[in-house]
Amino acid sequence: MAENLVNKGGKVMERKKVLGFWDLLLFSFCAIFSFEAISTTAAIGPSAISWWLICIVGYFLPFGLIAAELGSTYPEQGGIYVWVKKAMGRRWAARTTWCYWIGLPLWLPAMYIAFAEILGHMFFPGMGLWHQILVGIVMIWITVWINTCSLGTSKWVTNMGSVAKILVLVGMVTAAVLCVLRNGGLANEITFTNILPHLGAAFIFLPMIIYNLDGCELLSSAAGETKDPVRDIPKVVLLSAFVIASLYLMATLTVWAVVPISEIHVASGILQVFHIAFGDQGFGRILTLVFGVSILITFFTVIIAWTLGQNRTVAEAARNGELPGALGRMSESMAPVGAAVISGIISTSVIVLYGFIARNAGELFWHVLSCCLIVGLASYLLLYPSFIILRLKDRDIVRPYRIPGPDGFAIFLAVMAEFFVIGTILILLIQPGHDFMRSSLPIIVGVVITAAVGEILVARSVKKAA
Repeated sequence: MAENLVNKGGKVMERKKVLGFWDLLLFSFCAIFSFEAISTTAAIGPSAISWWLICIVGYFLPFGLIAAELGSTYPEQGGIYVWVKKAMGRRWAARTTWCYWIGLPLWLPAMYIAFAEILGHMFFPGMGLWHQILVGIVMIWITVWINTCSLGTSKWVTNMGSVAKILVLVGMVTAAVLCVLRNGGLANEITFTNILPHLGAAFIFLPMIIYNLDGCELLSSAAGETKDPVRDIPKVVLLSAFVIASLYLMATLTVWAVVPISEIHVASGILQVFHIAFGDQGFGRILTLVFGVSILITFFTVIIAWTLGQNRTVAEAARNGELPGALGRMSESMAPVGAAVISGIISTSVIVLYGFIARNAGELFWHVLSCCLIVGLASYLLLYPSFIILRLKDRDIVRPYRIPGPDGFAIFLAVMAEFFVIGTILILLIQPGHDFMRSSLPIIVGVVITAAVGEILVARSVKKAA
């Protein structure tokens, strides 16, 4: 079955319906559940439990409910781009889509530096920064290649990622049980007092929690390639929100059961769990390597899931004349070739540039990631106001899924989610406890340049299409 015929150079191209319920569920799990968030937030200490619960209840669940309503009410290819456009018009939709997409090539270098660091721990101890950057560049272009394949083919990568994540989770639970039995208790003391929310390190790591709870809207970015978006998208969003929230809490607890908090490494904390539990000798080393490779697969497939969604979103905006046409170039299988290749070029430039700026891999990771987080989160600033506008404006439209209760309750959820986004952006910009010139200023400059470039591109594209 196919729909949304697109004429390109006189040739008709088909957008095929290839995603079913289980594809969507695995895609959602692969995209949202991320192991790098667990290591980072576990380093906060036991108060991370409270921060997870606060963010899940105050942000993730409202986001999931809102995405389920919007995704089923407006089941069109493009997701967040479509919603903002219907509510606020094409210019604001284009600005939102620019932030939504450009965060992607800024994010890839940070993710692949973490990928290279884990690879180094496992197989190449002492790997230097520029060797890690070389690994990152290779992985960036593998990612581009997968994005140029049809969704019917590339979806198997995200399905594989979900299987790898389940394997790692089973391994983490097994490792935690083994260590608790062997040591007669947890590696860290967890009490009612120390799980209460504290500030301090949370100011630095809290944005990672919020950012790694984003992604509910990704399913709607490929609604045009989904077999039954009206039926399946709300079901998958709500089910995956519950499962993912539970697994984040469970996985964080397993890290604390095995690794002393003071020794948790933010980039490779999960690998530490397996090293401590199984060791580096004989069968234990084989198990550690198996789970380590599985972690690398999960890192890679998370990136694939996000790029598949975000490249399709920006391609819709470009094809409608609101961003440069090169971003909207599609292959015969309706893969977003233009967005994928341009993203690869930007990512390669960024990872090399930051290689000259950063003193070490850790600083490179945080510089790139912080800039990416701010730009990416900025794309959600208009999502929740758009939901409120559409809920009030389109009162008569059929809503296959509707947030229970009166409009006031739905609006309250949207305002609460917006508050979390704004607060997270402010924390990232201020970088409390860090040197302004070395930490905040490079990030602020990067964000300002990114926004300015986007504004120029949006203005030119809209003017040209007028």
